[in-house]
Amino acid sequence: MALRRKQNKKNEPIIPMTNEEVTKLEEHVNELLHSQLPLGRVKKICRLDPDVEMINSEAIRLMTKAAELFIIELGKASNTNAILEKRKTVQLKDIEKSIQKMWTFAFLEDALDGWPKHEPKKRKAATENNENETSILEETVNEEEEDDNLLEDTLNDNEEEEGEEENGESGNEEEDEEIGETQPMIDKFAEQF
Repeated sequence: MALRRKQNKKNEPIIPMTNEEVTKLEEHVNELLHSQLPLGRVKKICRLDPDVEMINSEAIRLMTKAAELFIIELGKASNTNAILEKRKTVQLKDIEKSIQKMWTFAFLEDALDGWPKHEPKKRKAATENNENETSILEETVNEEEEDDNLLEDTLNDNEEEEGEEENGESGNEEEDEEIGETQPMIDKFAEQF
């Protein structure tokens, strides 16, 4: 009779559940194991170890979820450090402080030693605007000087030609017509300035 009792205990479920409850529990476990990290990438990283030959899909899912939870915790700690320093952007120094302060991240000591130190670029909006305004002013001044020089040269040429006409030195009628046509253009050009 004692033997029969043992057999009954083996066949009985530990916790009595209906099929509906089992389905809900499986869905809940699947939701918990759903990860933002790509499974394929984690699998490739695992295969980098020469001792690993085959990996079960459930093991990959668990490792992916564990990696995601680890990243979340490290991110929260780093974000807290950034907020304490009155910044919104998490920087490498925040991650390093999190690793040094929290014992859960102690295994990462010296993990970031090979990383290059990168200082954030400061915005130069005010200085760039000043430089742009300065260069625009310089270009405008240069253009005005060129225009003034062109105007002076044109006026000097016209005065010389008018002097030649008065003296009767200009014997070419075509040149006389061109000079007459350019004078109104010069006057319009001079009015602009």
